[in-house]
Amino acid sequence: MIIAVVGSGGKTTLIKKLASQYRAEGKTVLVTTSTHMFIEEDTLLTDDAQLIIQALNETGYAMAGIPEGAKIQALSKETFDAVCHYADVVLVEADGSRQLPLKHPGAGEPVVPENTDEIIVVCGLNAIGQKAGDVCHRPELVKNCLGIDDDTIITASHVQKLVAAAYLESLRKAYPNATLTLAPRHDGSLYQRAIASLLENGQDADMISEDWFCPQPDLFICGGGHVAKEVAALAAHLDFSVTVMDDRPDLANPERFPTAEKVICDSYGSLGQYLDAGAYYVVVTPDHKADLQCVSTILPTAYRYLGMIGSRKKVAATFQNLRNMGFTEEQIGTICAPIGLSIGAVTPAEIALSILAQIIQEKNRRHTASADKALLEVKDSGVLCVITEKQGSAPRGTGSMMFVGNDKVIGSIGGGEPEYCAISHARENPVFSIQEYTLNRASENGLDMICGGRIKVAFIPIR
Repeated sequence: MIIAVVGSGGKTTLIKKLASQYRAEGKTVLVTTSTHMFIEEDTLLTDDAQLIIQALNETGYAMAGIPEGAKIQALSKETFDAVCHYADVVLVEADGSRQLPLKHPGAGEPVVPENTDEIIVVCGLNAIGQKAGDVCHRPELVKNCLGIDDDTIITASHVQKLVAAAYLESLRKAYPNATLTLAPRHDGSLYQRAIASLLENGQDADMISEDWFCPQPDLFICGGGHVAKEVAALAAHLDFSVTVMDDRPDLANPERFPTAEKVICDSYGSLGQYLDAGAYYVVVTPDHKADLQCVSTILPTAYRYLGMIGSRKKVAATFQNLRNMGFTEEQIGTICAPIGLSIGAVTPAEIALSILAQIIQEKNRRHTASADKALLEVKDSGVLCVITEKQGSAPRGTGSMMFVGNDKVIGSIGGGEPEYCAISHARENPVFSIQEYTLNRASENGLDMICGGRIKVAFIPIR
């Protein structure tokens, strides 16, 4: 069996992995190239068929090619044809990409042997989120194929379109009898693993959004008093990653905030070094000057929410001080102060509830799903169940997801009978599929729920 590996960076790594797998199965393996390949420690630098055959017979493995600097080039056709008969599996690196994650082949590329049985196309999902000019080999061909420029940020859809147009379509025509396999390289994140599965199964990469795989948001609390303590406890129940900062050691300690991911004891003058882009900020210090210091430090940054506790008189004075410091009315207008929804809150716990309610209102206004940490960090194989469409009333919205393994379920798509049916389907049919669930007792095929809505769930196998 001859397997040609083409496409972008990662081909050599894949070939090494395949060689190890086939050797573990007791097969004789030859590794070579039809273009160029870096020399490994055990590479036979020769075009002598007998030397290569001898290595195959003695060890069951040979990597061989004609030396050319730090690389080997293709064996002569006569030698290649001769040695192939002595190997159960021949792995051929048949393309070059200068180790970049994406490529459009040029004229005469890839160089696939005529008698190839399988062609594996490699592409790098680590190109997603990067500028095209930084991650593409043969960039002019890539840009022309996709209709983009150097500064275009690569998406999963770009990768899918490029691989299809540059490789899959032409290879199917040129080698109709060869098995064609797509092998996306990923960084191990759940999003890239899901995209790899969609590409491998020939499904639309735009079926899922990268935004759905955002981690639960960060909540940064300035102040360690009674309200801060209640906010931190409630926020943890709502799956926020909580950081608390105070300059008083008796308040800024893990014992007081056991659910916080991080507790910082430092002066508010150092706040700038701890800020996180896209976080939600709650300013509840006991001191007007500290409030002003915190708000003025946070205000120029990329935050999602900024709320400050205080009476209307205190808020008005703080806002005037911010104007005197040069902040614009537009900037000041983004501050939620007095903080929290107006629900008549009195106790620290009630105030915390009003604050978190306001934060959730702001968070969900963006219609961006977020997954809990355990789901995003899952490394097992299983099936990812994702709500890709929602109509009417349903417990969870588009982008909600759960992972179903043999012995675990992480996350949720709404609970109840639909979730039970989805879990059962994922375990009984661990392949890509799309299922619809109608949450309406009145529907002939509906499940025993009265929401009246409908959800479409994609079942994406994850390896």
